[in-house]
Amino acid sequence: GINAEYGDHNQKRVVGLETNRGSIDCNFVINAAGTHAYHLAKLVGLELPIIPVRHEYFITEPVEANEITPDMPVLRIPDSTLYVRADVNSLLLGGWEPSSMSVLPTTFDINNSPPPIEEDWPVLHHFAQLLSTFYSKIETIGIRSVFSGWPTFTPDGRFIIGKTKRLEGFIMAGGCNAHGVSGSAGIGHHVLESLTEKNPSEYVKSLSPDRFLDNRFTLNSSNDWDESERKAKSIYETYYHI
Repeated sequence: GINAEYGDHNQKRVVGLETNRGSIDCNFVINAAGTHAYHLAKLVGLELPIIPVRHEYFITEPVEANEITPDMPVLRIPDSTLYVRADVNSLLLGGWEPSSMSVLPTTFDINNSPPPIEEDWPVLHHFAQLLSTFYSKIETIGIRSVFSGWPTFTPDGRFIIGKTKRLEGFIMAGGCNAHGVSGSAGIGHHVLESLTEKNPSEYVKSLSPDRFLDNRFTLNSSNDWDESERKAKSIYETYYHI
């Protein structure tokens, strides 16, 4: 749990953490808990629309010498909603499904993982078929590994980053909308700015978790969750749309 107490001006603030390995005294907690970011925020009274949406990619067996090299750039094909890059001498291929699969964070708790994901071979084969227009050999190369997970999405497609007026010292870094490696440095920069700048940029302010609270965003009914899930899935499904 997260320990809090009232300080100056009757403002509630973080003073520590309770973990299964003991207590930790601290003035700040940064919630970068991925699929459990919703549950950690809920501990301090924030119910945020952070929706896990399935994503998959695969890595092929090694291809012919010099055909794929590690220094190749990442290739994005918006019309096919694919991304491709070299993985040493193999090919990494992923894409954005037109009919995505999601899970509500209310269906599992902080002590449990989201549902396991089994390889969806029809979806992975569809990715390969789309790429075959540009690289026909993809249909004959074996698959070495499949990776899948639950990146989290938000209904407005923006990160949830920064402070909340509900609890001083509680900082969000969630709802990253599958930006992963490409967005991690920027997310870290925004978190640092929200912590250290007295007057953060308008953009960083716009990422605050309070945007959902200030707009009276509620998740008190199944309809509210259904709408949040629909919008989050739409962000995923149209990720590469121009």
